[in-house]
Amino acid sequence: MYNAFDSSRGNQGKQSNGNPYGQYGYNQPSVPQPVGQNYASHQPSVSQQQYQNEPFSQQTYPPQQPQQHQQQQQQFPQTAPQGGSQQQPFQNFFQDPSSAMGLQFSQTALNASQQYMQQNFNSIMHTQDIKYYFQVSNSYVVRKLGLILFPYRTKTWTRIYHNATPVGGPGSTGQEIYAPATEDINAPDLYIPLMSFLSYILVWSVFAGIHGDFHPELLGYAASKTLALQLLDLVLLKFCIYILSVDAKLWDLVAYSGYKFVAVLVILLIKNIFALQSRAANYSVYFVFAFSLGFFLMRSLRYVVLSTGIRAQQVNISQTKYRTNFLFVYSFVFQGLLVFFMT
Repeated sequence: MYNAFDSSRGNQGKQSNGNPYGQYGYNQPSVPQPVGQNYASHQPSVSQQQYQNEPFSQQTYPPQQPQQHQQQQQQFPQTAPQGGSQQQPFQNFFQDPSSAMGLQFSQTALNASQQYMQQNFNSIMHTQDIKYYFQVSNSYVVRKLGLILFPYRTKTWTRIYHNATPVGGPGSTGQEIYAPATEDINAPDLYIPLMSFLSYILVWSVFAGIHGDFHPELLGYAASKTLALQLLDLVLLKFCIYILSVDAKLWDLVAYSGYKFVAVLVILLIKNIFALQSRAANYSVYFVFAFSLGFFLMRSLRYVVLSTGIRAQQVNISQTKYRTNFLFVYSFVFQGLLVFFMT
């Protein structure tokens, strides 16, 4: 393409040196300039001028991550004194004489309550006597089951007790120590109530499966319902014993309230094995064993509620009357309702 700029320079070189190729002896190439662009007239922007006019020491550069990390590390030690200032009110609270007196009083009350519980825990729960209620034998279990189901022929219901030293003698503590179940058929135990409780749940589930109503949740339902009834029975018995001011061991009450599972289990077996369809037959079986259970409990609890031996001298006639009425209502009415509901 023809360039007017090259032609003018070439003519000048010709005129000045008389050489058509210029001063270097050859035609020198030239960089063409874009049309309409003037390099001399180009001016920097306002921000660039301000940046160029600033001194080198005042010019700012983009922040870098290492510098930020160092600044953060320098800031953490500065916040430590603030935490100490926040803890100062708490230190003043513990240094207050009234606060120290209140803390000392609460600590003294807590120590006194712990000491009281340690001294009276054995008298409330009698945990040291739990092994006593499982000292049973095969002959005792058979005879005890017969006594619960057919208690009418038994004439002796008093418990056999013995002491290390005679009551009232020198060195006597005045406490009646009863013989275990292996030596006394009238002694309460926890083996028969526990086994009858578990057997009742299993037998109920088996008969439910025979009738086609079994499902895995039935075991949990039967166990929870039976346990709830047993707790209700025990709470009511313990509350009435407390109202009547009777000194009875908790495990004795658990044993006597658990003997009802023997009657419930026998009624359930008879109704399902013999397939009693008649309502009269069902009620007859229920009344026979419910009455037997009530008779057994009234005879057995008589020596717990009415107090015998040394404690019988401390009970007046009116208290004996109230205790006898409670014994009848609990043994026949309340236990009869529980047996009817569970069968």
